[in-house]
Amino acid sequence: MSGDVLTTPDARKRRALWISLAAATVIVVGVLIALVTTSGDRSSTPGAEPTPTVTATPAPAAPPTVTGELADDEALATIETALAAPISTVGTSADLAALLKDVAVDSYAAELEAQWQELIAQGWSIAGSPTLVSSDVTAVSTDTDPATAEVTACIDSSAVSILDAAGAPIGDDSAKMPRALHLFTLVQGADDIWRIANHSFPNDPTC
Repeated sequence: MSGDVLTTPDARKRRALWISLAAATVIVVGVLIALVTTSGDRSSTPGAEPTPTVTATPAPAAPPTVTGELADDEALATIETALAAPISTVGTSADLAALLKDVAVDSYAAELEAQWQELIAQGWSIAGSPTLVSSDVTAVSTDTDPATAEVTACIDSSAVSILDAAGAPIGDDSAKMPRALHLFTLVQGADDIWRIANHSFPNDPTC
């Protein structure tokens, strides 16, 4: 993939998405190679695949809140917890699901898995940690089951880089957006823990 392609608006938005969901994760090339090898071994084995053994420890859940209530500081804790999930430590999709079960559900969990798979396929890695600058709860609805909340968060990804298989940074640093607004939809489970269910960007992501 060329540097020119990575500097287009769509590519920058996609890159920001990877960075924000990468958590405080550094995925080394050796881990990616091992994961690709494991995936290839499974696909070449005839017959039904064995049930994978789950070894991942779930990422710590954000503290539960009163049903139908979510303050700004509680939303910040929920998003920080999700961003800190160590995706690079898992070797299978079953482990990834176990890791994320207390922080991500629905399309957000699927988005994280897609990113995890693409990093493996491309041989890319992520270095550095994003910083959650602020978060604001813009709406909470208790008319739905489960209760939902809309959160706008400003995330600083200036310390995060995407590296190619050789460890070289991808793209032009001048095209980076150090800070960007992210829109999160959270849902509250029966255990009163809020989890991220959806993620998107506003039309103007500057913050």
